[in-house]
Amino acid sequence: MNESLILQCPAKLNLTLEVLSKQSNGMHEIESHFQLINLFDRLTIQKTENQFTSVKTNALVDIDNENNIAYMAIEALSRLMNQDIYCDIFIDKNIPMGGGLGGGSSNAAAVLIGANELFALNLSIAELIRIGKKIGADVPFFIFGRNALAKGIGDKLEEVKCESEKFLVISPNIHISTKDMFLKWDSLNEQMLLSSPRKNENSFLEIFLQQQPEVKKIYKELSEICPMRLSGTGSTFFCTYNNEMEIEKTLKKIPTKWRHFFCEPLQCSPLLKYIK
Repeated sequence: MNESLILQCPAKLNLTLEVLSKQSNGMHEIESHFQLINLFDRLTIQKTENQFTSVKTNALVDIDNENNIAYMAIEALSRLMNQDIYCDIFIDKNIPMGGGLGGGSSNAAAVLIGANELFALNLSIAELIRIGKKIGADVPFFIFGRNALAKGIGDKLEEVKCESEKFLVISPNIHISTKDMFLKWDSLNEQMLLSSPRKNENSFLEIFLQQQPEVKKIYKELSEICPMRLSGTGSTFFCTYNNEMEIEKTLKKIPTKWRHFFCEPLQCSPLLKYIK
């Protein structure tokens, strides 16, 4: 039996994201097309003799231990199994945080899958998804591990065909609170101030751009060259391309303090190899 695992945690893009309604329990009904991409965090999980779980990262902000969704995942798993599960976790963060790419949710999914393997818990993918649903809206998708059309609160997943084109992913390095964005959507919806998004447009695009005037200017300039889309509630946006020469003009307009990635679509998550 393994004592430790090194796991690749993939990012996702929301090729589409539409908020349909707010439920009576405060959750939101959505419809979104999730696409996995080859942008990864690297997570190491290992058993420990300590009577506590430790979560550390290389991030410049404090997301260690109780501040990390990965810690919440271990806590939820321990409660479900009615046993103490302790491990040491280190996350080498590469996916931009608060950017709508699902890095934290992917980390939580990896912890559930990794602990299930390390401690021989023998939980099925359906059982892991049920735990994941309690931790975060995107966690079930990353446990599912396949490109999907998501409905409900993001937990009703239907596998869809993998995209074939490559993606240029652009991160303004702005941390966006998903909770705050949904609250803003609620407020505008109650006041009937929301305009209907165009076909395949993200419901949060206009809200995000109104809050970030500097990003809005550059977003519009880039969109004149290559149609841009927003992932999640922001702040990352992206476009498709066939070869790097196609987007040479786009690259020249990206501010030097921003990050960008050339990404390819994934058929499925590398985490699936640990789910029997």
